[in-house]
Amino acid sequence: MGLSRKHVWTFAAVVAAIVALLVAVPAFAAEFGGGDTYRLPAGQVIEDDLTVAAQEIYIDGTVDGDLVAVGAYIEINGVVTGDLLAAGAEVRINGVVEDDVRAAGAGVIVTGRIGDHLFAAAGGGEGALSPMQVNGRSVVQGVRLERGATVGGSAYIFGGEALIDGAVASDLRIGAGVATLNGQVGGDASLDVGKVSIGDTARVEGRLSYTAPEAVTVPPGVAGDVRFEQREQPQTAPAPAFRPGQILRPLLMLAGFALLGWLLLRFTPEALRRPAQALALRPGQAALYGIAALALLFAVPLLSGLIFLGIILFWGWFPALMFAVLLTAALVLAWTLSPLITGLWAGRALLQATGRQASDFLALCLGVLLIVLVSLIPWVGWLVGLVSLVFALGALIVARRGAFDAPMTTPTPAPMPA
Repeated sequence: MGLSRKHVWTFAAVVAAIVALLVAVPAFAAEFGGGDTYRLPAGQVIEDDLTVAAQEIYIDGTVDGDLVAVGAYIEINGVVTGDLLAAGAEVRINGVVEDDVRAAGAGVIVTGRIGDHLFAAAGGGEGALSPMQVNGRSVVQGVRLERGATVGGSAYIFGGEALIDGAVASDLRIGAGVATLNGQVGGDASLDVGKVSIGDTARVEGRLSYTAPEAVTVPPGVAGDVRFEQREQPQTAPAPAFRPGQILRPLLMLAGFALLGWLLLRFTPEALRRPAQALALRPGQAALYGIAALALLFAVPLLSGLIFLGIILFWGWFPALMFAVLLTAALVLAWTLSPLITGLWAGRALLQATGRQASDFLALCLGVLLIVLVSLIPWVGWLVGLVSLVFALGALIVARRGAFDAPMTTPTPAPMPA
């Protein structure tokens, strides 16, 4: 079955946001921050670009440059004179960002001022988990441009839910499951939605066009030119209640991870234990290193292409072909096997949170089981794999560098199965 336009736009927006973060990281080398909580106090000025990875991030002061922020909760109360690139469970912009904003998360809430364009992707909508809890905090889902908020350029919003109560100076583009328009749009407004509501206070200076399953009442005075296009509902045959492959593939994945994990813990245990411990001690630093490592992979196609041509020139086609196969296999292997590290880390964390003790093998199986189950969720699985790869790469780098705030400790494991 093909993707609907709504899902295609949502997928593209999230990918674009993540790629923007990955590409941007190497350029921000002046200031770094991390830890459980990062706060830039009011009145303090960082006269350069800033990159931060932490559980909670609060920018109350001024960043005189671009800001890259990755965390569970991100709150901008001060001023960012350049671009803002943010990814987290909830991103709140209460202050001023003088240039573009690119943000992705479960919720992106704007109550302040954005000087130029807004690119945002978030969750919410009908069928979303509500309320969503992250680190004990209730997350507001969807993209919300609150009353009094302003966007100086155009706004491109994608995801489950979009609420526009503020003002957009130029064009507005929305691809969402549910959209509500009550604010002002200085240019054209184009909505591709599953459900739409247009309030009496909405004003569109240009053309208002919307694509939805059915037409809605547009109050008089909202726009001089209103166009509606009906989306045809796809006719799909009912799927069988059960297919053996639905359960066989996850079971095979779990069996493969369990077997490989047991072999590694049996013969080279530090290959998994040390990165997992590094990830537990320095998750923020691991995330930064992992993002930087992935960003470097953007140079791999060009570099490998030059090497490929060089091998052809000096050694011929067959060695060049083997090089390409090995390079591709290495990248696929890194993506596929990253849950071994993140699974051991997640399994240990779950057991510790519940006050239980078990061998590293059982912790690994528990963590991998969680990752595999979440990866089966439609539209989310690829993101789980990407996050697992980022943390695994970062943990390997942190472990290699020996950059720990605490000494390495390995819990005494229960006897492993023979």
